[in-house]
Amino acid sequence: MKLYIVVLLAILGIAHATEFQCWNFKSTDTLREQYLSSITKLRKQISEGNAQCNQTKCPQGQNIYKLNWDCELELKAQEAVDQCKLNVKEPAGYSQIIKKVKATCNPTKVLKKQIEEWWTTAVTNAGVANPPVNKAGLEDFAKLANGRATKIGCAQKNCNEQLFVACVVNEPI
Repeated sequence: MKLYIVVLLAILGIAHATEFQCWNFKSTDTLREQYLSSITKLRKQISEGNAQCNQTKCPQGQNIYKLNWDCELELKAQEAVDQCKLNVKEPAGYSQIIKKVKATCNPTKVLKKQIEEWWTTAVTNAGVANPPVNKAGLEDFAKLANGRATKIGCAQKNCNEQLFVACVVNEPI
C-alpha cells in the first residue's frame, strides 16, 4: 500500500513539474517560460503605459489580453524554423515572426535579448505614433504587442551556427 502511495506521489510530482505539457521535444519548459515571460513583460509595459519609445513613452494600450502558451502554435513555429530560412510563409490566420541570430548552441543565452531586440529595435528605429498607426519597421513589434492575441508558441533551431527563432501568435495583423 505504501509503495502505491509513493508511486502516485511521484507521478503527480512529475505531472506538476511539466507545466506546459507540450509534445515538441525540440524545446524545453525552461525555454517556453523564457519566451512567455519575456513577451508578457513587454506587453504589460504597454498596458500600463510604461513602454519606452525613443525618448518618451509609447501610447498606453487598451484591452491587451493575457498571453497563454499554446503547444500547437509552438509546433507551427517549429515547422518554420526547421526550414532554416527566413522567408517561410506565415500560417493562414496567424501572425509569425522569424529571425536568424548568430548564436551558440545554447539558445537560452540569446532568447531574452532577441525578444527585447524584436521589440525595442523596431520601436527605436521606426517610432510609435500616438495614436499608433501602421508603419514600416513596426511589423514584429505589432505582432507581439497585438492586444487581441491570447495565444503564442515559439521555437528555435540551430542551423549551421545560426539560431533561427520563430513565434506564432493566434491573432493576425
